Amino acid sequence: MSGPVGDNVARASGVIASAGGGTILKVKSLEVTASGSNTGTTPTQLSQFDMSFAPTTSDGKLLFQACMTFGCSSDSPGGCYFYDVTNTAIVGPIGDTAGSRQRLSWSGQSLMSSSYLAMFGVYAWHEPGSTDSRDYTIFGNTSSSTTMYINRTGVDANNAYMYSGRGASTFTITEYAADTVTLT
Repeated sequence: MSGPVGDNVARASGVIASAGGGTILKVKSLEVTASGSNTGTTPTQLSQFDMSFAPTTSDGKLLFQACMTFGCSSDSPGGCYFYDVTNTAIVGPIGDTAGSRQRLSWSGQSLMSSSYLAMFGVYAWHEPGSTDSRDYTIFGNTSSSTTMYINRTGVDANNAYMYSGRGASTFTITEYAADTVTLT
């Protein structure tokens, strides 16, 4: 058979040449299924989300996306931002300076109990300006000395209840051609 059948086989296999005129140049995604933790009063590196990425063009625009499942050791909100480890710089928008408040890209709801999970779903744009490979990650923490747990609750009870389940998280970087995205 020829024509449309071959096209459908290519689509089903994930190989699509010049989809949408080639506006998406490259995608790299990381699934985080293991659990981990972080304790501290300021955001620190969540190494589960470490990823290297080299853009295909120097003028491309990168879209960072994260869906992060987390729990806390006690009633506490969590906060995070994307981070360029190579250049020691925060990626994307970050809150204004206001007194001694932490500057974050996103902040999650306060968990009512260490028995529950919450999720961040966030995006940020980045213009690296080169094709050099860079190391990116997510920095995060919860308030005061509370522990942030990735993909699990604070109590991590070993039972079959839904609220004691384990979660999963993702971190994806998508490179778009420069002429398809306008950042202001």
